[in-house]
Amino acid sequence: MEIYEVFRRAGHKDPFEHVGAVTAPDPELALLMAKECFFRRAEGEHLWVVRRRDIHSLKDESLLRLPEGKEYRFPHAYRDVITLRKRARERSATPVEAS
Repeated sequence: MEIYEVFRRAGHKDPFEHVGAVTAPDPELALLMAKECFFRRAEGEHLWVVRRRDIHSLKDESLLRLPEGKEYRFPHAYRDVITLRKRARERSATPVEAS
């Protein structure tokens, strides 16, 4: 007997969501059991079962941290862009005095 994780999708454009787990000897019976447990009232359109041992996760959670210097990927990095451009133009337009 193996443990199968069950995922369902409510509609064609919705994401799959984890709804639980079933224990079964093979994938076909796991699908049948998942249907009986999690689709009794037609809660969705699609159903997946995946053996728990086939699901892999990161051992080193530090790999999920964002790298430094990638602020441009987020909207907050673009606040006041127009003001910053004006300041940069003003600085470059100001003649530099020779010493």
